[in-house]
Amino acid sequence: MDVMRLFALDCYPQTDGKPSVVMIVAAETEAAAVRTAFDHPNAASYEAIALNPKQKVRRADGLSPGVHGFVEWRAFKRLIGKA
Repeated sequence: MDVMRLFALDCYPQTDGKPSVVMIVAAETEAAAVRTAFDHPNAASYEAIALNPKQKVRRADGLSPGVHGFVEWRAFKRLIGKA
């Protein structure tokens, strides 16, 4: 079994717009994180979901796979020090 990792996925309400929220997903791979994100009921609200380009993929030891929450995009930007 691979190591569980934490991914930050940008959620775009319009494909040509800016992301509105960041979905936090624990998964073994980026592909698994994107599949999990699109399976979430809130995914219907977004035209696109993509890996946040500024995120650092971190180990998520002890977390179960799945969506662990949503963060408003501007708040996430501050958390990673880009605001």
